Amino acid sequence: MKISVIVPVFNGEKTLKQSINSMLAQGLGDFELILIDDGSTDKSGEICRSFAQNDNRVRYIKKENGGPSSVRNLGIKEAKGEYITFADCDDYMDNGAFAFMYEKALETKADMVVCGCFIELGGSKRVNNCEEMIIEGEYGEKIIPLKSKDLLDAPWNKLYKTEFLRKTGVTMPEGEIFEDTAFHLELLRHQPKIAVYSECFYHYVQNMGSITKKYNPDKLTLLKKRAKQLKDVTVGIEPYCDFYYIKSVFSAFIDMFLSCKKAEIKQFISKEIGEQDFINAAKGARFQGRYNSVIISVAKSGNCNRIYNFCKLCYILKYKARKLFIKVR
Repeated sequence: MKISVIVPVFNGEKTLKQSINSMLAQGLGDFELILIDDGSTDKSGEICRSFAQNDNRVRYIKKENGGPSSVRNLGIKEAKGEYITFADCDDYMDNGAFAFMYEKALETKADMVVCGCFIELGGSKRVNNCEEMIIEGEYGEKIIPLKSKDLLDAPWNKLYKTEFLRKTGVTMPEGEIFEDTAFHLELLRHQPKIAVYSECFYHYVQNMGSITKKYNPDKLTLLKKRAKQLKDVTVGIEPYCDFYYIKSVFSAFIDMFLSCKKAEIKQFISKEIGEQDFINAAKGARFQGRYNSVIISVAKSGNCNRIYNFCKLCYILKYKARKLFIKVR
């Protein structure tokens, strides 16, 4: 079997049929679609069972709720394909995705094939991709466009060699946020050959109803952990890693405006920007782009009020005018 497609399913009855049909319409023969129901309470299970009964390419697995990481880890164990890819039940893909990635994987002998994607929000759609390249050996400058455009983190724009994944033993952390980021950064320790292409097939549909409503106190700790992990697995891109660190810290500050009071936020900011890790990162950070330059400048100021006001503005853009925020980024 050529490809196993792993789909976590949780209460996705509204979008599930479109998502499944887009995958079954792919032009590649000899693939399996593994639908893993993560304890859905709506009609998702019925929809999955119906597809499995009517199409021998579809496998249906039901499990107790454990989150998307637990589903993907189970899928890696269950997969029968030579290669693995992932998809989410509220997204869909254009025809040709499987055939293109499979052909490129064979052609380049890559452990991972990475494509661009379409990002959809409220009726708008934008292309998110980067130029074609092969990355192997030390991970330096070539990793930056993948990381800065969020093309490295997500599992659904990639094709993985199953043998490589299983040999590494790397799994997605369960019960954590940003688990996909941790997964891919950990994979870099095993030096996969990565083939990158600008072609876009996958439509990542952002649902306004699923946007964060409350600050997660674990966010800052985990973001800083991921940022340090990035520096640990790359070579020669320390200025970008420092930028990624301060941007990650700012992201946590921004989310505090969801449910924290002004005094609490300012106290938190004051404490964090006084930490040596933040001070060092602000001094060393460099990355191109007007918005990124503003982030670096604000961080370098070390001024609590300035950082507070900047993050409050970003909060308004991110949660009240999300389309504009994505465009600015």
